[in-house]
Amino acid sequence: MDIRQLQYVVRLAETLHFGRAAESLHIAQSAFSTQIARLERQIGAQLFDRSANRVTITVAGEAFVRRAQEILAQMADASQEAKILHSMGQNQLKVGLFYESAGELTPLIINAFRQAMPHVELSFRELTMSDQVEALASGEIDVAFVRAPIADSRVQLLELFAEPRYVGLAKDHELADRKEVLTEDLVDQAFVVASPMAPPLWRGYWSFDDLRGGPGRVATAVDSVPQSLNAIAFQGAVDTFPGSAARLQRPPGVVYRRIADGTYSPSALATRAGERRLHVEAFRQVGKQLAITSLKVVPEAVPVVEAPPGTPRTA
Repeated sequence: MDIRQLQYVVRLAETLHFGRAAESLHIAQSAFSTQIARLERQIGAQLFDRSANRVTITVAGEAFVRRAQEILAQMADASQEAKILHSMGQNQLKVGLFYESAGELTPLIINAFRQAMPHVELSFRELTMSDQVEALASGEIDVAFVRAPIADSRVQLLELFAEPRYVGLAKDHELADRKEVLTEDLVDQAFVVASPMAPPLWRGYWSFDDLRGGPGRVATAVDSVPQSLNAIAFQGAVDTFPGSAARLQRPPGVVYRRIADGTYSPSALATRAGERRLHVEAFRQVGKQLAITSLKVVPEAVPVVEAPPGTPRTA
């Protein structure tokens, strides 16, 4: 039994005429009659009495038709609901922002998307170190501004640009009087580290675990950049940042020094793996285009392909 047979039996009950019922459904009468007979055999009951001059519905047929009408009505409601939900999904975009996001390029991307797709309603969520991937993978957000490296099969990254890395230091730190520092100056420092719930590769990259070959000295664990800055200013810890964060966020008590031999940090847009909705892809394309045409608004940024060797790649 299939939905088509239910539609056939309901139409025959309405017309009580095989020819008219078949014609209204745009099929041959012989095929229509075959389907009705097949359905009767499948359920083991005669639904219609047939004679040379008329068709009548049986008691069993009346009961079956009522149930078939209920099923078809429920399917129609479900179909309409699905269409509404699909439409809503195409008209809302939930954007996750992790701290400085894509620096000065961020508002350009958002405003350009608004102009390109004014019918799409945008909402925003501030992400933490712990939920920057989980919020995306679970569907709480549709697209996120993140920093590489992130290795998670549930998400897809579009790298926008790369920029130098800086270390955040307390103003009275022993390295604060230098214009630049080297990685060897930092590997033995007490680091602010991300919460254990943060993506492991990402967590290790920002605390130099990848360079020293394992965990180093830990000053404290945090779940947000403001928490990290407080630990730097008041606990003598150190942490590393992309150039945009060092430039746009300068709290009292914290100074930034460029890591002269450090790898460059890629900025990326993250979406769910396999995402195909048009408005999500449109956001990606806007970001990709502006990263080509307007990258000069982000000081020190370079196209990802021009980043120095050793810059972490996305997965």
